[in-house]
Amino acid sequence: MTRGPLTRLLAGPAAAALLLTGCTAAADTSSGTGGDATHLRVAYGWYPTCLDYAQSNPYALFGRQVLDTLLSENPRTGELEPYLADSWKSLEGGRAYEFTIRKGVTFSNGEKLTAQVVADNFETLWKMSEQGVSPTPGAYLRGYRGARTVGARKVRVEFKEPNAGFLQANVEGQFGIVAPASLAKSPSRRCAEGTIGSGPFVLDKAVQDERVEFTRREHYDWAPASFPHQGAPAVKRLTVQIVPEENLRAAGVVAGEYDLAYSMTETGLAQAKNQDAVKSVLAPDRSVVNTFVVNTSDPVLADPAVRQALQHGIDRAKLVDTFYGKGVEPATDVVSGGHPDYLDHSELLAYQPERSRSLLDAAGWVKSKGGIRAKDGRPLRLTLTFAGADIGSDASGWEFVKDNLADVGISLTLHRVSDAKQADLRKSGDWQLAVYQGASRGDADGIAAFYSTRFTTWHGQAARPEVDGLLARQAATVDPRKRRALVQKATGEILREGYGIPVFDSAQVALVRTSLRGLTFPFNSWEPVFQSVTKS
Repeated sequence: MTRGPLTRLLAGPAAAALLLTGCTAAADTSSGTGGDATHLRVAYGWYPTCLDYAQSNPYALFGRQVLDTLLSENPRTGELEPYLADSWKSLEGGRAYEFTIRKGVTFSNGEKLTAQVVADNFETLWKMSEQGVSPTPGAYLRGYRGARTVGARKVRVEFKEPNAGFLQANVEGQFGIVAPASLAKSPSRRCAEGTIGSGPFVLDKAVQDERVEFTRREHYDWAPASFPHQGAPAVKRLTVQIVPEENLRAAGVVAGEYDLAYSMTETGLAQAKNQDAVKSVLAPDRSVVNTFVVNTSDPVLADPAVRQALQHGIDRAKLVDTFYGKGVEPATDVVSGGHPDYLDHSELLAYQPERSRSLLDAAGWVKSKGGIRAKDGRPLRLTLTFAGADIGSDASGWEFVKDNLADVGISLTLHRVSDAKQADLRKSGDWQLAVYQGASRGDADGIAAFYSTRFTTWHGQAARPEVDGLLARQAATVDPRKRRALVQKATGEILREGYGIPVFDSAQVALVRTSLRGLTFPFNSWEPVFQSVTKS
């Protein structure tokens, strides 16, 4: 599940059909390696804290270059398709799955992909999740019983109960299959050294806070059929340069120093204006949107009228127009428009301050002389906690929200904390409202992982029997139509009750040289397929 700061304009799995908007102009003034058609240079803002994708999902771009998954997702149809598995089937109502492993695949160290290696990968992921170092794969493996080989090429994965989301999980980079040599390493060594995969690139060098370098695999030949390029990557070298300053990332693309720069806002895009050699690329989101988490066990937030007043008291359209730019839209559902379970709930998220006031009046929250409401001597005061790496970390957008809510009689205190402190608060349950930056998984289990009190990592929330029940049922429902109906019923209830306050939907925005071709995001906007990229 991908998370990140404002300049990243967080996004989740994205459609491969990108929206290309020419910014525009000058001829290629390439300096350095910009003009080398065999060397792809990417400007990125953050050095990965861990080089093992299974343990460090915020840095998907690095891990995905060396890893392949059992399945892929056709970006045009959304259907699952073969990758490292030739075929697959669901058994026992979703309690078991079998994969037939592709022949002829090797890891970059020469080790062969076998059914036993795949079974060992699942066993290792489960052990790492039990150790607490790989929580996201652990959530995907909910109810895991074990994995074993069934003949020379088949792997059977079994669960204690139906796990309807498991097949889709096998397109996620955190389920990337690693070589036996990597399975033998401790989690800490995997973090420090990275993992060996069967992917199109090989990790060559990582220089702390400076760059990560990859080289291509010359005999790579098992990309999914829907990829725009088959065979080994067209580029021989890939360098991801760590450039924290957005202005420098944008300037580097304009100057031809970089072929692509990630995480653009209006600030960086403005530098590319009228530059014909540069275009912007928008990779839409397919995940839970950026949301205020609501601690429903809090005495104030236990009142549904307060939660509903929050829902209608935020002018999302003006917030987005004022503080965000390209790629950000007001939330209209708990998930973004590209999610397979999206349903337009605009009316439940409409800005209606008069309705917020009426709800609070009817619930007995009386406005005092200072403008802040109170009930039974308790003032209507709430604290919004957000971490330094969160979207809106400069707090200007949240100040706007604070003013919105003050207008209906709700006092909002902004509390900025470290990432570590936010994690501690999340576990302790000692919080009221907190910023959550979307889970980048295009499956209903991504919704359940956030909104079900049985599965969420945001501790302390009061049980919500109807929603918890619906989300549990969808997780065990293999039939896609029945599952979708359950999910949409749950999301409607979530919004009506204010169990979360969706704020805005966002996409990944990048600047690229127009000489770049074949850039796609079939899985996730943080996992571009560089295997398909060419430079003219």
